[in-house]
Amino acid sequence: MLGGGPAGCAAARLLAQWGRRVVLVTRPATVRHPLGESIPPSTRKLFDLLGVGPAIESAGFVRSTGNTVWWGSGAPRVEYFANGEHGWQVTDDRLEGILRAAVAAAGVDVIEARLTSDDISARGAAFVLDCTGRGGVWARARGLRVHEPDLRTVALIGLWEFGTLDVPDASHTLVESYESGWAWSVPVGRDQRLVAVMVDPRTSNLAKAEGARAAYLHELARTRCFRQLTAAAELSGGPWGWDASMYSASRYADGNVLLVGDAGSFIDPLSSAGVKKALASAWLAAVAVHTALERPAMRDIAFDFYAAREREIYTAFRRLTERYLADALSAHQHPFWIDRAGALDDDGGADDVPAIQRAFDRLRDAAAIALRASPSVRIEPRPAVSGCHIVLEPRVVTAALPQGMRYIRDVDLVSLIELAPASSQVPDLFEAYCRRAGPVALPDFLAALSTVLARGWLLWP
Repeated sequence: MLGGGPAGCAAARLLAQWGRRVVLVTRPATVRHPLGESIPPSTRKLFDLLGVGPAIESAGFVRSTGNTVWWGSGAPRVEYFANGEHGWQVTDDRLEGILRAAVAAAGVDVIEARLTSDDISARGAAFVLDCTGRGGVWARARGLRVHEPDLRTVALIGLWEFGTLDVPDASHTLVESYESGWAWSVPVGRDQRLVAVMVDPRTSNLAKAEGARAAYLHELARTRCFRQLTAAAELSGGPWGWDASMYSASRYADGNVLLVGDAGSFIDPLSSAGVKKALASAWLAAVAVHTALERPAMRDIAFDFYAAREREIYTAFRRLTERYLADALSAHQHPFWIDRAGALDDDGGADDVPAIQRAFDRLRDAAAIALRASPSVRIEPRPAVSGCHIVLEPRVVTAALPQGMRYIRDVDLVSLIELAPASSQVPDLFEAYCRRAGPVALPDFLAALSTVLARGWLLWP
């Protein structure tokens, strides 16, 4: 295991819990400036899986209720987490401290050393997980990193002391787009916030400013809301520079090495999903390695499954970034936004919400149904996660979905498609499904059935 950040610690902890001998190699400790991380409530499941939930809860992190955003508009958009849930505002050093303690408690051997890719190969480990983040020891040495040349971004981050803060909720992540970049801020303690500006060094005036502090304050002065928020605050630390450019990998599995978390890909910080993505990547990598060790015949299937999921996640976040950029471009006609919008042209993501709504309306209004499976749909075995293993299970497979799909809204699509032709009424189909696959909420069942109809997997003449 290479790297002692969230991904490396998470994968090491899981594999040790599953009875594997794990050696975690991390760089010797150095003094560095902490980064702020906004973690959504949905990450709780991963914290609990790792057994660090109680430690996270007692760490004293700021508990956030959501985000306040000025994006392409001067009017704030206040977004609260669903169901009154709370996320966490953390610094990476404190989060890593909790995860390192969990690794030690699991009996992982921790070694401080700087290794090259040749050193890694010479050690003869059965499997290696590269969790070295942006450093990407293995990815860089093997030429696996794929940069987004039109999406270069530098973050300048400063620590500010605030008195009062005129925002709807002081626990929120604050985000503002402006002419030549965007700014964000997270609280990291009582009356303290990290404030960052995200710029492209090729299109901003960054290089023309005299020193990092002048460049940072120059960019903040170009904002509207952040300029007002920091007017009465004091810059007590920084600014520090940090490369925040997006990238992916040509391969996420390379022989016996898996690229995990930021070592494989880095998504735009706009998503506030960096830590969650790293932990999820580590979980799946650990499952793939555990499967390969316990069931060697499944090794290639497990590694291919891991690599496909990493590609899918990066693509999904890339599309999300595209939507953010399009919203900002409408208000800011600057090369920072124009270049990015051009670099992230739509790559085929389809919005089938209208078709799903039409299918639902037809189901609601119909006196009877007469459904049959499409000839283009097959039920075939495909890899999926079951506990701490990757297994083959029946999935719905089409030409457009060769990897297959099993569930929508926790509804088993295989059972749904197999049962549908035998029912002439939706209530009868719902009852038959619950008898076979177990109870589900009716709204979820109807949503899954409408989706299957909208995608043409079930036909209704």
